[in-house]
Amino acid sequence: MLSKKLYLFILSLNIFIANASAITYPKITIFKTTTQEDKNVFYSNGSIYLKGFQGPGVIEVYSIIGNKITEVDTQDLYSFQFLIELESGNMYIIRVISSNEVRTFKIVAP
Repeated sequence: MLSKKLYLFILSLNIFIANASAITYPKITIFKTTTQEDKNVFYSNGSIYLKGFQGPGVIEVYSIIGNKITEVDTQDLYSFQFLIELESGNMYIIRVISSNEVRTFKIVAP
């Protein structure tokens, strides 16, 4: 009797394992996105420099309390720089508006 139960258990286990190996999983596709150069804004030697932007856009400079100091339109933001005298030690907000995004940066004039 015990050997009959053991035989049925082994037989059912083999059937279960056979069915388990027949299970298929859907194909998984992994998409990798390429990242472009980091976007950066900095102030040095009396100029504001932009790195990593492309295409036409607008650069707005605000004081830390929100007063607009200047606005510059350009046809190409790539490695753009413009002269502006900022007061040393003060923080400023630089807003870069391009065709597909708006980015905001904080800088401190040295």
